[in-house]
Amino acid sequence: MSTNHQNIAILGAGIMGLSAAYTLGKAGHNITLYDPSLHDGGFTTHNASALAGGMLAPYSEIEHMDAPWIDAGLHGIALWRESGLEMGLTRNGSLLIAHPQDRYVLERFKSHLPPALQVLHSPRTIEPALPEAFQTGLFLPDEAYLDPKSAMTALLEAIKDFNADLNPSAQDPAALTSKHDLVIDCRGYGARNEEPELRGVKGEILIVRNEEFALSRPVRLMHPRYPLYIAPRADSVFMIGATMIEGADEHVSVRSGMELMSALYSLHPSFGEAEIISMQAGIRPAYPDNLPRIRMIDNIISANGLFRHGFLLAPVMARCIADHIAGQRNIFMTLFTGEQNDRHDQWSTNHHKSTA
Repeated sequence: MSTNHQNIAILGAGIMGLSAAYTLGKAGHNITLYDPSLHDGGFTTHNASALAGGMLAPYSEIEHMDAPWIDAGLHGIALWRESGLEMGLTRNGSLLIAHPQDRYVLERFKSHLPPALQVLHSPRTIEPALPEAFQTGLFLPDEAYLDPKSAMTALLEAIKDFNADLNPSAQDPAALTSKHDLVIDCRGYGARNEEPELRGVKGEILIVRNEEFALSRPVRLMHPRYPLYIAPRADSVFMIGATMIEGADEHVSVRSGMELMSALYSLHPSFGEAEIISMQAGIRPAYPDNLPRIRMIDNIISANGLFRHGFLLAPVMARCIADHIAGQRNIFMTLFTGEQNDRHDQWSTNHHKSTA
């Protein structure tokens, strides 16, 4: 494709659309970002990305993604760091723990990790606020997290600095092909009419304030039925996420809310007196294999299906799209298009040997 600067429409102001607009705008393309939530230069409504946990945790997903995807996730963390945007990015690893009766879940997970990452610590060595009942844990030092709303705001401000046009109208991709050189469809679950394989998976989050507890990194409580992760925020605020429910309604059910809070209380009893700030749900787009895809038909490029990997993989997908437009080959592109790439497979194998 042409390396000249092009007139590009991007549909959707979730993390995928913002990442695409930022990456392509930085490359010098003329960007128009379409999303009904864009008014007066900012967001007026929440979407699934704004309700995400902001976990940048590729190894924590190793039961569901093979080695090349882990490599892509690590590259995503590197791209966030290289951006220099103010998003509350912290890279000091994540900690996985389990109650004594559930320790087998932790051991099963450990069997999937490369040998160099099977590092056991006493959880209280790095997180002294945890109860003594948690005697073993897994520390994954390369993982990170960020504040989703801060990241999205920083991306939007950078996009405005590129003189992008922010358009609050809803648009059909095909209707824009006559106005723009390229259309990038990043509408997530909003593209379900054009994407018959796409389904909605509800994720629920709980945000609380607990001045009696402290963490310096995300902690995942491994449980056979109610796994949860808890990420620290400023001012003694914690974001807790756990549930994954097949369906497209955006309400938080009493049952899942009780399960989420019960699991949180089991992590530390001080959460019994924590202040509930909010409890919300978002609909995440997923394909049958729960992995994201890039599809190209004429001058429409679809980037969708990020499921719970949005903040981890959106920067990588955006860079793949930018390289494709520039006529360059990105080593990760075949992951998202589903094509075979022997060169990438070899690179991934060598990479993991080097970490062993």
